[in-house]
Amino acid sequence: MTVFEPVRSGSAVTVPILVTNRGDQRAFYEVAVRITGAHGFDTTVRMKSEAVGLYPGTSWPAELTARDPGSPVPDNPQVTIVKSTKSKHTR
Repeated sequence: MTVFEPVRSGSAVTVPILVTNRGDQRAFYEVAVRITGAHGFDTTVRMKSEAVGLYPGTSWPAELTARDPGSPVPDNPQVTIVKSTKSKHTR
């Protein structure tokens, strides 16, 4: 998984990610990232690959949008991967 630099957009932080299946079978992925910053900004956003799973050698881009009501969007948000799981496609 590749996490790109977060982008401030209005009252949110957008975190672009790219999940790549480097295995030899279709797989599902679940990812959670935590975004923190100045003035108490602290939230976790999640994504799950759905449908048929990622085929071997393919990638899936996603954008995770993080908001923390009551806290201003930080100038330099910090992104931490808190969960990254891969499960085999069983069909």
